Amino acid sequence: MFSFLGESPTLGRPFSGEEEPNSVLLSHRLWIQRFAANPAIVGQTILFRGEPCRVVGVMQAAAQFPAWADLWLPKGPLLGDELTNPVRHALGFLGRLRSSVHAERASERLSALSRQLSAANPKTSTGWGIRAAGLRRDLTGDVRPALLLLTGAASLLRIVGCANIAGFLLARSAARYREVAIRVAVGAGASRIIGQFLLECVLLALLDGAAGGLLAKVTLALVLPARPLIDATVLLALAAGSVSTGVLCGLAPVFDVLRLDPQAALKPAAEPHRTSHIRAALVVLELALTLTLVIGAAILAKGFANLVKEDPGFNPTGVLTASILTPPSEKPAQLSHRIEERLRSLPGVRTVAVTNALPLIANRANTSRFNVPGSPLIHPGAPPAAQIRAVSPTYFSAMQIAVKAGRPFTERDLNQSVVIINETMARRFWPGRNPVGVKFITGPWGAQPLWSTIVGVVADVKNFGLDSERSLDIYHPTLTAEYLVVKTKGDPLALAPSVRRALRAAAPELAISEIHSMGEIAHEAAHRRRVTLYLLAAVALVALVLALVGISGLMYWTAAQRRRELGIRMALGSQRRQVVALILRSGAYLALATIGLGLAGSFALRAVMGRFAYGVNPGDPLIYVMVTAALLAAALCACYFPAREASRRDPMVSLRHE
Repeated sequence: MFSFLGESPTLGRPFSGEEEPNSVLLSHRLWIQRFAANPAIVGQTILFRGEPCRVVGVMQAAAQFPAWADLWLPKGPLLGDELTNPVRHALGFLGRLRSSVHAERASERLSALSRQLSAANPKTSTGWGIRAAGLRRDLTGDVRPALLLLTGAASLLRIVGCANIAGFLLARSAARYREVAIRVAVGAGASRIIGQFLLECVLLALLDGAAGGLLAKVTLALVLPARPLIDATVLLALAAGSVSTGVLCGLAPVFDVLRLDPQAALKPAAEPHRTSHIRAALVVLELALTLTLVIGAAILAKGFANLVKEDPGFNPTGVLTASILTPPSEKPAQLSHRIEERLRSLPGVRTVAVTNALPLIANRANTSRFNVPGSPLIHPGAPPAAQIRAVSPTYFSAMQIAVKAGRPFTERDLNQSVVIINETMARRFWPGRNPVGVKFITGPWGAQPLWSTIVGVVADVKNFGLDSERSLDIYHPTLTAEYLVVKTKGDPLALAPSVRRALRAAAPELAISEIHSMGEIAHEAAHRRRVTLYLLAAVALVALVLALVGISGLMYWTAAQRRRELGIRMALGSQRRQVVALILRSGAYLALATIGLGLAGSFALRAVMGRFAYGVNPGDPLIYVMVTAALLAAALCACYFPAREASRRDPMVSLRHE
């Protein structure tokens, strides 16, 4: 697999083509964290699930497939019956397509193979299929939409920045009309003038790009110290982006000077005002794009607020969790009672429970078919699948999951064919009735189907994230599971060292890892959306600042160009407030002109924003009205200061200046 992916170990070797039972490859992370980066680890024997395994190699830090893997096993006994059990459908395969084979054709052939398997094994393969996807898309499927959103927002911010700089360069070019006219008069061609302006802009952009690259490197080193993300490709993209940005910023002054009449520019008259319309258009573009970004950030903020208020179906307060692995030498029931006895003796511990999967971070591997004989809601050849949760009798009280009907598990239910289902499953398959006491098939594949009795119905729990759908959940009573749940009276993390010592005392060979509070897990469940919101909000804030600087600069420049007019008005009796109102009116017209463009852009992107905003209508008019009003108010505030300064000028000084 690793040679297929183009990866090689940093120590040792990969698996050979021959079967190597009880061999393992360690990840670079595990090698450092658990084995102190021992260079002599290759060839040594370690215990994995109580079995001795020989280390054949240590992978490079970049070899992360999948990203959470800490060690890799060859095909062999440690995989159990994954390769032979006809009920399991969780295997994944990697393949490289020939250059003559398109992905669509490969998917069609795999679908045909899936239909053949279903026809040959109707009891175990009906309703299951093979999903083909590109490896890049498969690995980045969860983060790809957010990255594309942020890339689009950064691109809009770049346009806002280019428009802002172009506006100021236009004002600068107006001050250079006489210089350009003299150069043209002495024989300089258009290409030389264009080259000079573009070269100045590109050099400035390259300096800015270097500063931005340095800032990015420092920021990434603080945020992701273990992953150097700036490589030659990123630097090349940065250089290309800097050059293109310099060209974009220089186009406006270049077009302006190309239309210059040298004779008119050399006359001792006032400077031409033709750049005002171009600068006004650039400011309108800035404000319109800013309005689009701010509306998008507002939609995300409202969606994030809805997400954090979402009821996960349990109470994460005061809950400590740990991943545990029962040694083969221990009997699970006896070990569970011993662990509970040790932990209950600790001050501050209320309840101890175990489960095979924690809420919010569960995966979909614990899935099983079930059947409700006689139900018209189930296709006879393709029974539905539910998430299987193995929990101890105290689990529901430890997690404070509400029991809606029936009762929770008791010690008498252990090793009995009883289950508890969630509300969604009860409503879907037993609509309008109480399913407590009903028997249904929880194991449909054997020669004798396994029947179980429903003893309770509990509230729905968000298993796959705060924004995940309500799943079908079946709870089975057990004392053997992968996660320990401890309900505490105070801060659960304060008890973590005591819990670890108690577990070591109860079973010295017990593997303990991933000690977290459910509060941390709940916070992490919203991490991706939180980061997306923060980054988009930061982009929108920077765009807003640039747009306000742009419109303020335009108003300062406009007031300077209209100095003679304003001086005459004030000399004829205009009050200062009238001059302020005149400048503000010009800014208000510009701001109002942006509303249509900005709202049109935001409305066009509502479908995209709807994918990220949880429980929010992306076309909610209240959001659009509030953001638009706030942006108009901010624009008017930005225009007020140049208007006030213009109103305070002495009209005689202004007229004497002209």
